[in-house]
Amino acid sequence: FWNLNSFDSAANFAGEARDPGKTFPRGMFYSVILVAVAYFIPLLIAIGATESSQSEWVDGYLAVVAAEIGGRWLGTWTVFASGISNLALFQAEMSSDAFGIMGMAERGMLPKILATKSRHGTPTYGILLGTFVIVVMSVADFSNLVEMLNFTYSISLLMEYAAFIKLRIAREDVVRPYRVPLNTVGCVALVLPSCFFTIFVMLLASFMTYVYFAVSILLGMCLYVAHSRCLGHSFSPSRFDRRRYKF
Repeated sequence: FWNLNSFDSAANFAGEARDPGKTFPRGMFYSVILVAVAYFIPLLIAIGATESSQSEWVDGYLAVVAAEIGGRWLGTWTVFASGISNLALFQAEMSSDAFGIMGMAERGMLPKILATKSRHGTPTYGILLGTFVIVVMSVADFSNLVEMLNFTYSISLLMEYAAFIKLRIAREDVVRPYRVPLNTVGCVALVLPSCFFTIFVMLLASFMTYVYFAVSILLGMCLYVAHSRCLGHSFSPSRFDRRRYKF
């Protein structure tokens, strides 16, 4: 689940893309195929060409298998490719989070300073905030961190699905850069399987993950209330300027 999530984060870059209504569906289609193949083919070869047991599959074991199958050069190349991939994933996640933070700041959910852009058009303070959070969380155990991230991402995914259906019903007249070619019933049928699998992943979480999520929600609510009182108003859908965000 963790390996195949966050495709929805690409929406944070829609404002930076030319003609997102055409480029995004095409990019999503090819990227999903490439990512799935990049996971499936190496694992298929590694499992079929070796007699390793499941207990041996620990962090970094794929490089060991690559060295056994293709020689030392392939193991070295696997480690190098993994390092480059991790750097790319970090930059993509940091950039996506920064633009998401900037959008929330523009709509009054976060302090306005987080909406500040550099002369290059990048959300500088959003990047710094995201980097700080990543550095703080990097000291946690990786397995626990993945579980916590999966849980919070599952919640956000369910909220996105709910917003998707809600907006198709309540704001059907809003101009969209891309419209899913299904009616409302078809859209519900489209997201239902994913909702079931997402809820199943959440049910597998440990007790500490539920505690982490509850604390995160309470902290976010407290910060939002404090921010709203400082501004003298709270965010509401009526403050959304449809003309400003028209695609």
